[in-house]
Amino acid sequence: MALPPAHVVKRAEQLERAFAHRELIVRHQQRRVEAIELAEILKKKWRPPEVSLADIKRYLPHWPDAVIELWLFYLANRSAGDTGWPPPEPLGNHAWAAILGYRPLSWWREVSWKRETTDCGFANLCQGTKVIVAQILMEKASGTIDEETGRRFKRGADYLMKNGVFEKPLVAIRLPDGLSILDGNHRISAFCGLQETPAELLEPRGLKKPAPEQDL
Repeated sequence: MALPPAHVVKRAEQLERAFAHRELIVRHQQRRVEAIELAEILKKKWRPPEVSLADIKRYLPHWPDAVIELWLFYLANRSAGDTGWPPPEPLGNHAWAAILGYRPLSWWREVSWKRETTDCGFANLCQGTKVIVAQILMEKASGTIDEETGRRFKRGADYLMKNGVFEKPLVAIRLPDGLSILDGNHRISAFCGLQETPAELLEPRGLKKPAPEQDL
């Protein structure tokens, strides 16, 4: 079998390395362009919050920062732009009315907060939260759950099964008929669903069934 001269082989190897190097440069440039385009998209879509923690704190001076951050901060800055801060008084038909349980800001100003561990099972929830949980679980079981609700439910369930506790404490108040969840309806729904799941189905997969008592 005839072989090409050594200088031809060497030249071919040089060309092969050159083409490979050029391909790497092109890929690097493409990725750089993609990164720049992504940065521009994010820059256009992202905007600093219009309502700050300090803005909310002025009206609720005795509230812990954690409660404001977990519950009110996002809602005051949500993309729909229908909330803002402060809520009107009286609330009327404003978006804050349902969020605040139709209680004016002057009522909430007198509320005090504390951390505690309590049974978060379905039976201990107030009727309003039970309705929300039952609706989410029904939609999940029937496959009619919308994308955003499904995403938030899954995140809550995945964290609970891995760690046995909520990713963040729920924000709740005690009503005469049970716990009213102010922030964390997707997480409490995932929690209640897992409470009905036999531990025997989770443990072989290295997953945990969360204990009934959780931090609020």
